Amino acid sequence: MNLKLLSVFFFLLTYIFLFNRTHAKENESVSNPPPPSTEYRVALYGGDLIMDTGRITHIITIGSGQKEDSDQFFQSGLTRARRYKELYPDHQVVFISSPDVLNTPDEAVFVKYKMAIQKTVMKGLTADFLLDEMMPFTQIASWDFFGHSSPWGLKIGSTKANMSPYDYEDRLIALRSHFIPNAYVTLNACNTGFTISPDFSQLLRLPVSGSLTSSVFEKIETDGQWYKEEDWSRNQTDLNKFSYNKTVLCADGLCFRMKPSRWSYNSVWGQFKEGGLPFYKFFCKFNNTDMRCERGMANSLLSFASVLPVTVESDMESFKAVAYDWICSTKTDRSYFKSCVKGIEDAIERMDLVFKVHPGNELICDFKSCNSKVICKNDEDGTPKLGSCHLQTPQNPEPTNAAREMLAFMRGFNALKKNVHGRK
Repeated sequence: MNLKLLSVFFFLLTYIFLFNRTHAKENESVSNPPPPSTEYRVALYGGDLIMDTGRITHIITIGSGQKEDSDQFFQSGLTRARRYKELYPDHQVVFISSPDVLNTPDEAVFVKYKMAIQKTVMKGLTADFLLDEMMPFTQIASWDFFGHSSPWGLKIGSTKANMSPYDYEDRLIALRSHFIPNAYVTLNACNTGFTISPDFSQLLRLPVSGSLTSSVFEKIETDGQWYKEEDWSRNQTDLNKFSYNKTVLCADGLCFRMKPSRWSYNSVWGQFKEGGLPFYKFFCKFNNTDMRCERGMANSLLSFASVLPVTVESDMESFKAVAYDWICSTKTDRSYFKSCVKGIEDAIERMDLVFKVHPGNELICDFKSCNSKVICKNDEDGTPKLGSCHLQTPQNPEPTNAAREMLAFMRGFNALKKNVHGRK
């Protein structure tokens, strides 16, 4: 009898304990609800701990991976961030992002790469929030975007967060005065060169680079060259011995970057088999009498993670090596890149500037725009229908894009050198 009573007593104690614990968890979930599934953060890179909006600042925005991608967008931003801190130790590098990485909480991405988080906002990143965060900075040296894009808008966040420049015309015009001389914008994403980059350039009055095909990831290999995933060989490396002043670890996110595909776009929006361009084209849709275009273009290459680190004090041959790495593509056939370099050099020497770098029809471009238009069928709500788009563009029998881009880079580099040494 005593044993039965004791058993009943322990049963009741166990029941009360489990009831109270369950009830406490229910109350906890009400008083401390879980955070939203999307949020964005503002963070510092490179050892800085306290953000200063009056300090010269490089802003890097990583778009949404849509919970389907790894953190390669983030790593592509880190390769440029590292160059900024190497070139300009007194500048600050600010990341603004809701990375939305596959199977990874957002905060974990920032922590993994030793970012000093300054601000967490429990809302998904949108264009309005991004501009809210950028506006307080009074000395912006650059803005780089890495992520997804349609031909009409950057994919800033995970849900209805596209950024089409003219939807934010007044805000972007107000941001103009916050950029310092020789500033620039790079938009590392698919199809940003058709309308987005020229429009940003017009509104911000800055040189803006954009893609006229897909943007893909490249990884550095042991020979010091960067290769697209389709061309990766067995010469993989855990170190980057080439892009920085000292050897760095790939584990720190410093071995990936983004560049356009060699081929015309063929993906979610449709087939742009009518034409393309295999390098990030700069657009300068403003009065350029002060060479702001060329100086900004050249300045952007100094922080491009490339085949060697260059500064404004480097010689022209070193700078040209980085410029060719920007314009020309590598391939498993090592002669592919060399042929591109020689083709551009010969075109400049002949002075006709004619050299074809795109395997299909190469778009007709200048520094204002490209002579092409994205044509799509529309869904019932009037938006472009996925898979239905193509290009409307003429044939280009004598393309000069690569040689003209190279000459602009060289003029800009010479202008930067003159400014540094106090010459007009």
